[in-house]
Amino acid sequence: YDHVGYGFHRYSTDREWLVPHFEKMLYDQAMLAMAFLEAYQATGREDFASTAREIFAYVLRDMAAPEGGFYSAEDADSEGEEGKFYVWEQEEIRTHLGKEAGDLVIRVFNVSEKGNYRDEATGRTTGANILHLKEPLSGIAPKLNVEAHELGKRVASAREALFQVREKRIHPHKDDKILTDWNGLMIAALALGARVLGEPKYAAAAARAVRFIADRLRAEDGRLLHRYRD
Repeated sequence: YDHVGYGFHRYSTDREWLVPHFEKMLYDQAMLAMAFLEAYQATGREDFASTAREIFAYVLRDMAAPEGGFYSAEDADSEGEEGKFYVWEQEEIRTHLGKEAGDLVIRVFNVSEKGNYRDEATGRTTGANILHLKEPLSGIAPKLNVEAHELGKRVASAREALFQVREKRIHPHKDDKILTDWNGLMIAALALGARVLGEPKYAAAAARAVRFIADRLRAEDGRLLHRYRD
């Protein structure tokens, strides 16, 4: 999970679920959003609803085409290096957030000076860190002698500050083709989200995508076409 910009990376490459393959796929966001919405309906747990909202925030911010459909994916690498856009050095976090907020992020997201994972090829630590939440904030809060609600507010503020810093980096390439089937999954997820979470903007985004497909991705005989670009 991308704790700064939201959304899920494609899969984990280790058994600790620390290091992801950093690519983000539209279909993963759609199906995970549906799973979290159904889990929220079954349990009433607000963290499930919150995760679904954050997935939609990512998709509507970074994956929505101006014409109405949704792009396919964001690459894993930027500047020729996988994950470079997403990782942080410990001192970099303190520099941007200040000592108090920086130390909080370092503690909560398991950041270390050496880096919290090893390079796959060399086996060495490089100083790079993946923000990694090992337990819920409700479990961390008592160890920090702070209320869980207050810790949540402080972490949210720090995450937003890190997002603003990260936006200035060179972004991974976006795969901007629009696939009919993957868009169908996201339309279904947004429609479910609109109903379950009472968010009209999700229904509006789903409707825009449906109109795009009806206008641009139908053959003369009425059949759906597979892909659109430019």
